Amino acid sequence: MSKIRDFVEEQFLIEFDESFPESSDLFKEGVMDSFGYIQLIRFLEQEFGIKFTEEEMTGGVMVSLSQIEQTVARKVADRTES
Repeated sequence: MSKIRDFVEEQFLIEFDESFPESSDLFKEGVMDSFGYIQLIRFLEQEFGIKFTEEEMTGGVMVSLSQIEQTVARKVADRTES
């Protein structure tokens, strides 16, 4: 999951630490906009061989690094079980 953290930090020019925890809402903090979100989704799909449904992308569940990592881990596990 460090690939996700590295991508987010590099792409959005932030660094997760005590003052900016991984649970921070990237939209509310002004770090990510809708264009950045699409870039993130593309990266995740290519890097991890997963696909997101429209509902998953618009459901607002992936607004923090923690949520993104949990969602990707779940989708990768689901894919390997299938």
